[in-house]
Amino acid sequence: MEESAMVDMLFGVLSIGLAFILRRVFSLFDKLQEEDKILHNRITELGAQAVSRAELHGAIDRVLNRIDKLEERLMNK
Repeated sequence: MEESAMVDMLFGVLSIGLAFILRRVFSLFDKLQEEDKILHNRITELGAQAVSRAELHGAIDRVLNRIDKLEERLMNK
């Protein structure tokens, strides 16, 4: 065989290998992007359901006020 034909065959084999690797990499990137969208949606939903800092402090203040009232009742008895 001629050297140029062997070089062409080598480039062809390398091109096929590179195409296979690139296809695999891009399919993995697509899967990663889909998983990222799912995770983003879950985080967004959690953020919408989470309690804000002001709501938390309001609830804590209510509980503390109740405890103070119970202490007053116990002290008055």
